[in-house]
Amino acid sequence: MVNKSNVRNVRNARTTASSYEYGSAVRQLNTAEPLKRPDRRKEIDEQERAERRRRARQIKRNSRVNFLYTIMLIGVATCAFFVCYQYLNLQSNVKTNSDKVIELQNNLNSLREDNDVYESSIKTSINYDEIYNTAVEELGMVYPDRGQVINYDSNESEYVRQYKDIPAAN
Repeated sequence: MVNKSNVRNVRNARTTASSYEYGSAVRQLNTAEPLKRPDRRKEIDEQERAERRRRARQIKRNSRVNFLYTIMLIGVATCAFFVCYQYLNLQSNVKTNSDKVIELQNNLNSLREDNDVYESSIKTSINYDEIYNTAVEELGMVYPDRGQVINYDSNESEYVRQYKDIPAAN
C-alpha cells in the first residue's frame, strides 16, 4: 500500500510548486480559447469619439453664436447710447433756444413799450390848430368841394399808390 502521507506531500508539492512540470509524462491541459466577442471597447471608443466630436462642434457653434450675440448686443447698446446722446443734445438745444426765445420776447416787449411811449409823446406834441393855420394862411390851402373828391375802393389796406393821373369824372 502506498503511503498516504507521501501522496499528500506529492500533491502538496505539485500544487504549491509552479504550474510548470518537467518531463514527458506531463499531462496536457485542454484549455478552451476565450470566446471572441465583438470588441465592445472599440465600439464604445468610437461612440465616445463621435460624442466628443459632436460636443466639440456644439461648443464651436455655441461659441460662434455667443460671439455673434455679443457683437449684436454691442451694436444695439451703441445705437441706444447714440440715440440717448442725440436726445439729450436736442433737449439741451431746446432749452437753450427756449431761453433765447424768452430773452427775445422780453426784449420785444420792452421795445414795444418804448415805441408806445414815443408814439404817445409824438401824438401829444402835435398841434393840429397850428398846422391848419399854416396851411390856410401861409400856403393858401382850402378844403375841396364835393365835386373834387373821388372815392376809391381798394382791396388792400394801408395806402394807395398812384401810377397814372386820375381820370376826370363825367
